[in-house]
Amino acid sequence: MNIYFTKEYNINWKKMVKLNTWKDLNHRIVLPFALALLCPFTWSPSVNAAKILGLFAHPSEGHFAVMQSLVLELAKREHNVTVYSSHRLNERVENIKEIIVEPEYQFWKHLLDVTGSQAGGHLQLSQLTESAMQKSMASVGGAAVDYFMSNAAMQKLLHLPIEEFDYDLVIVDLFYTEALLAVGHFYNKPTIGIVSTNFENYMEHVLEQIVPVACSPNDYVHYEREMSYWARLGTVRSCLSRRKQFVKSNWGAQEQLIRKHLAHFEGASVLNIPTLQAELAILLLNSHVPLITPRPMLANTIAAGGMHIRPPRELPWPIRRFLEESRTGVIYINLGNEQLCADIPKSIFDLLTNTLVKMKERVLWTCHDYTDLKNLPANIMVQHATTQTDILAHPHVRTFIMNGDLLSLQEGIVRHVPMLGLPIFRNEMQNMALAVQLGVGIQINQANLTETSLKWALQTLKEDNTYALTIRRVSTTFRDRPLGALETCIYWMNYVLRHEGGAQLRTIGVGMPSNQLHLFDLFIYYFTVALLIVGVLALGFYGVIVLLRKREMEKIYSKLS
Repeated sequence: MNIYFTKEYNINWKKMVKLNTWKDLNHRIVLPFALALLCPFTWSPSVNAAKILGLFAHPSEGHFAVMQSLVLELAKREHNVTVYSSHRLNERVENIKEIIVEPEYQFWKHLLDVTGSQAGGHLQLSQLTESAMQKSMASVGGAAVDYFMSNAAMQKLLHLPIEEFDYDLVIVDLFYTEALLAVGHFYNKPTIGIVSTNFENYMEHVLEQIVPVACSPNDYVHYEREMSYWARLGTVRSCLSRRKQFVKSNWGAQEQLIRKHLAHFEGASVLNIPTLQAELAILLLNSHVPLITPRPMLANTIAAGGMHIRPPRELPWPIRRFLEESRTGVIYINLGNEQLCADIPKSIFDLLTNTLVKMKERVLWTCHDYTDLKNLPANIMVQHATTQTDILAHPHVRTFIMNGDLLSLQEGIVRHVPMLGLPIFRNEMQNMALAVQLGVGIQINQANLTETSLKWALQTLKEDNTYALTIRRVSTTFRDRPLGALETCIYWMNYVLRHEGGAQLRTIGVGMPSNQLHLFDLFIYYFTVALLIVGVLALGFYGVIVLLRKREMEKIYSKLS
């Protein structure tokens, strides 16, 4: 009997190995398959179904997209998940319990109010200094968490007796929401934090890296391996200045919320954010090289960029037909979930529509206020419900016009769609500058946005094959890791559940004051010692000189006498 298999035991008609005997068959096929079947039962780590609590206070839809993917995957792994959020999963899963905090807190509306940017909208907001923006974000972020924790359902949870709090793990969406880490602290449960976007300056405060900032800069675009003395000095001074303001504006507000909503727990009046950060079991970062600066990572800081990107699902028939009938390709537009299309300045909106109507491609535009858009050109279709990552996966989508959001950048790269960025905010500009540096997109600043520049950018992305080839290479780099992004998250969550909260991964440097962490206090000590030694030597040298002069004067006086 002749049976053909490849050496890898997969049928490949170009590379066949002929097995002529049952002995060969047993050694090459049966035994390996038997071992493969037995391995999961012998050494593969397993976790029993756990009860997991998700506290997702930040009202951003983009943030929740990350949390949604994670929650659904946890439920798929038979964990029981309870979610407190302002957004719905829109999927009925038996082992997921949703508690909706509604109405949704209008984060961006309140931010515009606090900064006095109602008239100019997001464009005026983007012109604030970094210091003013950070202070305003901390204020509105604290108000959003206060609103979340004041909800009746949350109050019931926060006042549960310790013996009735039967969750095994707490997950917190970390973005100006540090007060929620106190839940895991007071109920003595391991807590996992998730930073769903880059926000480099914010990330540094979430979990300080055990390296000097000059060796681990925030800004990828202007990163230089060999920085001059003055460049390193400026970087350190800037970092310490931002950190001091962040501690004062954000941590101060978050600690007040702990004292307000968790005052019934002993120690709430003295609990501080560094203590809570030091207790984090795992910090999951939704980014990965080459979209972040390579830097040393703590053992419990896990880069899992793209965790919100799942395999594409089938598109609704109207959208699928619109895409498939466009033989010249499709341009997809999404300028951010935080800004409604009706809020886009009329001059920019008209410029976009006037340019796109002249293109041969069809245009699919995601707008949540799609009903407010009237009299659009025939080649433009507006939708609001279909997930962006599913749209980008369609082969007819050739160009992605976006605002520079990190999640959109990741989706465009994974789906191999070159991007045209129209950024407004500082982090969006940094993301698009990185996209340009990587060769996967083109950036047009608001000041340079004209019909000519827009048409040139679209034509370049369409006709220059370099972008299509480069984005595939970057995508391969981004996805090349031992486990996929979501699998990485699940692995480390299960690790925490298996190993008593993951205490083995915590580093003593977390929560340590900066002067101790970077040895500034030791430098002062050695500097003082050095000054003391120099002072003693100088004093001794001065004493010797005085003594010699005294003897010389005595000799002179003795001769005169």
